[in-house]
Amino acid sequence: MLLLKNTPIDTILSMQEIIQAVEDSLKEMALGRGFDLPRRRIHHPNRMIFGLLPGSFQGAMGAYLQTDLDRRLHHETVILYSVETGEPLILFQDCRINELRTGAGGGMGVKHLARKEARRVAVLGSGAHAETQLQAVCAVRPITSAKVFSPTPEHRQSFAAKMSRELKIDIRPAKSPDEALEDADVVIAVTNSRTPVFDGNSLQDGVHVTSISNGDKTRTRQEIDETTIRRSDLLYITSKETVCVNESDIFRAVQSGVTSWERVYEIGDLLLEKSPPRTSDKQITVYKLQGIGIMDVAVGLRAYERLKNDPSVQRF
Repeated sequence: MLLLKNTPIDTILSMQEIIQAVEDSLKEMALGRGFDLPRRRIHHPNRMIFGLLPGSFQGAMGAYLQTDLDRRLHHETVILYSVETGEPLILFQDCRINELRTGAGGGMGVKHLARKEARRVAVLGSGAHAETQLQAVCAVRPITSAKVFSPTPEHRQSFAAKMSRELKIDIRPAKSPDEALEDADVVIAVTNSRTPVFDGNSLQDGVHVTSISNGDKTRTRQEIDETTIRRSDLLYITSKETVCVNESDIFRAVQSGVTSWERVYEIGDLLLEKSPPRTSDKQITVYKLQGIGIMDVAVGLRAYERLKNDPSVQRF
């Protein structure tokens, strides 16, 4: 069994490779050849969370395991087992797989739903997931500029400076969500907010929205508003089963009549051309991204294949 610790997975795989691994996993699941169980969480009285996301993809099965205390203390483990022998293959400890595969999932949504000529991005949020979401969008579209809004001025200024250097595009802090959304072709909402972080009436025709915040029955999240859901011409999610089990915002929107399941599609079906694509530059598309375990397994397996014959990787 291999052990990789504190080694960011993007030092092993490029963002394009991570996006491809995520896309392949969702295709396999839509074809019935990949398997996933919805996220489960234990909420300890001290607010520490233990999360479990299992999945099976091609030659590996395993899970993403998370401990988190109010985002101040956070650890992740991804472990893979052989589907042939049941033996453990590799354990990744704090290798940023979750952040990067979530970013890749958002990038995949932009790749298949955003306008081909999308060039400008609005980022609402300034944490690690905001960084990987923007990295992934830049991997699938020739982005020229971005604006970032975060409630803390120092955070948005720091994000703009750092990501401008890394991505070599013009990124500027915005003083309000409306300023960030102005002229945006892609909007990325990447927060832990319990209330909507922008007004859906501010969305321009033709924009694509990625939203990653998903709570559960105990910890609700609601970063996009009902107007955004109503205005969407195409509304995609990762997994209806996960949405229903966790009772996240799209589930609540269906329950309250804001939308209906007939208008909610799984992204895997889009990848297989079984559900409607964007057909007009004026359509508003929304991808409500849920991270699921099969994504972590697929990214981990791709990294394992690259590492398994590397004598420098620790074995035990």
